[in-house]
Amino acid sequence: MFLVIQARTMSLVENNIEYNLIFLVGQSGSGKTSCGKILSDLISWTFIDTDEELILKHGKSIDDIFKENGEEFFRSEELMIVKELIKKSNLVISTGGGMPEIKNIMGLMNYFGATFWLKTSPLEIEARLVKSNKNHRPLLFNNDLSLIENLEQQAKNRYSYYSRASFHIDTDKKDIEDVALEIKEALYKS
Repeated sequence: MFLVIQARTMSLVENNIEYNLIFLVGQSGSGKTSCGKILSDLISWTFIDTDEELILKHGKSIDDIFKENGEEFFRSEELMIVKELIKKSNLVISTGGGMPEIKNIMGLMNYFGATFWLKTSPLEIEARLVKSNKNHRPLLFNNDLSLIENLEQQAKNRYSYYSRASFHIDTDKKDIEDVALEIKEALYKS
């Protein structure tokens, strides 16, 4: 354990950033993937999208994984991915919208990295998702509620999880490039 902490500290000093991992959390459609790609370029780190990792691992869409195996299986797979990623460094990680609901995962991500909640209103997300890939967002499109009703319900249900993030970034009416710059500034200030 001591060697891991020592190696982590040296890397942090070299990069002048307090963290070796950056986790982006927030609702589906909040801009985590787009922002993460820009941020990773800004700080020259590797970008990882946990949904894409699951798609690659299973050779199926997110929707198919949900349909064939259920949400509990999906969440257990997300947890396994995070447990692998925390062994690495210099990563910007876009998490699935429901990942923070996994028991103790916010604590795990906060311990091993910086967590940023891309706080986006349901109305803003609805405007972004109207033309999106519905198969990538099964919990938003596969029930009897409208998109805005699903978004509002999810925002209410997940607020307590998202709010555990180290940093809260309001993304409404902002260009995704400005959000990435705001995160970069927060990383260097802290």
